[in-house]
Amino acid sequence: MNKKNWLALFLVATLAITSFNSCKKDDEDTTETGPTEWTRSAVFPEDPRNGASTFTINDVAYIVGGYLKTNEVLADNHAFDGSQWSTKANFIGPARHSAVGFSVNEQGYVGLGYGGDAVGALKDFYKYNPTANSWTKVADFPGEARFGAVAFAIGNNAYVGLGATSTDKTFSDFYKYDPSANTWTKIETPFTYKKAYAYAFVINGVAYVGGGYSNGVPTDDFYKFDGTTWTKLPSLKTDNYDARRFNASAFAIGNYGYVVSGRSASGIVNTVWKFDPSNNTWTDKHESLTSAREKAVGFAVKGKGYITTGSTGTSFFDDNWEFTPVR
Repeated sequence: MNKKNWLALFLVATLAITSFNSCKKDDEDTTETGPTEWTRSAVFPEDPRNGASTFTINDVAYIVGGYLKTNEVLADNHAFDGSQWSTKANFIGPARHSAVGFSVNEQGYVGLGYGGDAVGALKDFYKYNPTANSWTKVADFPGEARFGAVAFAIGNNAYVGLGATSTDKTFSDFYKYDPSANTWTKIETPFTYKKAYAYAFVINGVAYVGGGYSNGVPTDDFYKFDGTTWTKLPSLKTDNYDARRFNASAFAIGNYGYVVSGRSASGIVNTVWKFDPSNNTWTDKHESLTSAREKAVGFAVKGKGYITTGSTGTSFFDDNWEFTPVR
């Protein structure tokens, strides 16, 4: 083979290798593309914290209590209307973190949680009246005292269940709260796990409950509840996706539910999972939260989602991120 033919062969091989490496780089490129969905919003005005509770009334979110890096538990109360924060009447019960919150008939409720090592798990509940800016004690939760539970409201009733105790005992029970009668009633559940730190959101009057951990392992079960019947949905882990999370934040916007950040089987993550109830599918095509965290507060106000506070275990946050789903 003459010199010219050797040169031609060399150039073809070089181009082939370059093309292969270029394709390989593109295949491995995980850089997110598309419109920005997370933007900074008005910063939370008080100390960085995790484990606060929240409820929303008339497009105003309330953030109650939490846990500081100094191990102090809190009883403060702050409201956010989508543009600015305001300080409201302090919670009148013992200070706590990892409590639950919900709203029914324009009244907010906070209960359960952990009051610190000297207090332990709690089972008391309190009602917040935003017009009077005042708190009133209501009937105690009838189940065992706990923290890391979930709560949601459907119609004129609220539902509270799951959670853990300081001895790592977890629960599979659920109770219905009727605010008009100030009474609790135990309801049956079909759960195959006892678990804590699950997530819940409500879409068009139907609640969806999933995630959490059992015996230190993220669970894959997922259910919907219409106020009467629990229905088991496809697993959170399939060959195509893994939406198992605990210590995550959740909210609903329109016809979709969103689960943000939290902890997966591999550690704290910053991904956003979207659930479509029309076909019971999960996708993770949304922009990831800028800073991964767990035990943050998640809520929706005026068609936007928000994530504020939370921690990585060593770092505690006071930032506030607004989510606009455009992908």
